[in-house]
Amino acid sequence: MLVARVAGVLGGLAWVVRQAAGLEELRWPGLTLLGVALAAAGAGLVSSSAPWLRLVVAVCFPVLVWSVVEVLHGAAEDSLVDAVAGAAIALACLLAMARGSGRPAGSHAG
Repeated sequence: MLVARVAGVLGGLAWVVRQAAGLEELRWPGLTLLGVALAAAGAGLVSSSAPWLRLVVAVCFPVLVWSVVEVLHGAAEDSLVDAVAGAAIALACLLAMARGSGRPAGSHAG
């Protein structure tokens, strides 16, 4: 999971730098890294006892996020929307890394 979160941070930063510096070459590397992070996050939403469902959600979650981003493209410049989406995903990944293993806190948490 750590690799996926690092991919999310790097992909998000790539899209922010793309917007700030006008480096269109960072679009596809950033998209790939963000896709990896979103697929891992989607798979993490499902119990490990249902591997087929984990696979389905790992594919569908990035597609869902991308569809929302595509809707937002109509409201502003494409690279700006991408930069905001990348920053949001990078921030979520950073917060998840700061939180630790991602195990819920509670009476049974070890």
